[in-house]
Amino acid sequence: MSEQLHREFLLTGEAPAAAMWQFVKSNARPFAERGQPLRVIVTDEEEDRLEQQIRYYFGVVMKAIAENVWVEGRKFSKESWHEHFARKFLPPTEMVLPDGEVVIVRASIARGKIGVRAMAKYTEEVLAEAATEYGVTI
Repeated sequence: MSEQLHREFLLTGEAPAAAMWQFVKSNARPFAERGQPLRVIVTDEEEDRLEQQIRYYFGVVMKAIAENVWVEGRKFSKESWHEHFARKFLPPTEMVLPDGEVVIVRASIARGKIGVRAMAKYTEEVLAEAATEYGVTI
């Protein structure tokens, strides 16, 4: 299995834009000729999720759910509820292991892995599910 190409350029001015253009210009044809055309995605830079979001999510939302919800006579920890909701609402991604096996893993809310907007959307989905399915309102 060949190494997968991934390059990101933060376009803060002319120099990074020129570097991006040079990279594309130098690599587009060779990759296309190998049957592996480059894909270029342009998006705005999203800030990393905030510590306040994490404190609210675990300290308020997960705490309230863990303290108030019983499922089939059992209560579950904040960590169990987080894993449940993360598997349900965060998009899965592929990960290639050193032995070449490709596995599907859930996305993470760790620093650098989710942006402010995506974390807000995820928290809203959890709050909605907590209210509608378990009667927990915050």
